Amino acid sequence: MRLNKKLFLTPLLFCLCSAAYAQIEVAHLITKTAVPTGFGTLKDQNVSSTGFGSFLNFGIQINETSAVTIEGGIYVFSQDDNHFYMGPCLVGYRKLLTKSNDYGWYLEPILGYTFGDTDIQKSNDNGNPLYQADGNPLNQKVAGPTTGLGFGYLFQPSGWIRFNISLRYEHAFVNGDPSTNIIALRISHAFSFGRRD
Repeated sequence: MRLNKKLFLTPLLFCLCSAAYAQIEVAHLITKTAVPTGFGTLKDQNVSSTGFGSFLNFGIQINETSAVTIEGGIYVFSQDDNHFYMGPCLVGYRKLLTKSNDYGWYLEPILGYTFGDTDIQKSNDNGNPLYQADGNPLNQKVAGPTTGLGFGYLFQPSGWIRFNISLRYEHAFVNGDPSTNIIALRISHAFSFGRRD
């Protein structure tokens, strides 16, 4: 129980001393998965799906032009009867490309881990479905170390509102199951906590 309290209090502390960007984003998933052919073999099937996500991004200012970012989010994609559920937890470094302003174009490399699952059942090399010990289907996972890069524009603050628009690429390295590529267009605005400029 103590660990749960600590996990809850850590983001709360960030809220009290920093600005958070939160919004819904449009994202596109690209991956390849193995599916049974019905003839005792597997074939690779391309998956390309546009879905939606939501994120909460906290910025810890280092100086006027750079910040460390901490982000948690969720994506949901579906193609035909297949669904992908992903929750990236990422750390980034946002660097403005201007030298003396706290707004403008920026780059943001990111690194972290994506938790995820699908409802696509795993199959063995002969195309036979695999099951867990309790008899439930064994589904493909989309969890693994994640890296990527964001490019965007951070607008000048206007009172309590500050807009941010960016294009983000993320790649999750998944062991034994399909690796995922996500391209996301995000438009967000900042929530300021604890202080007002």
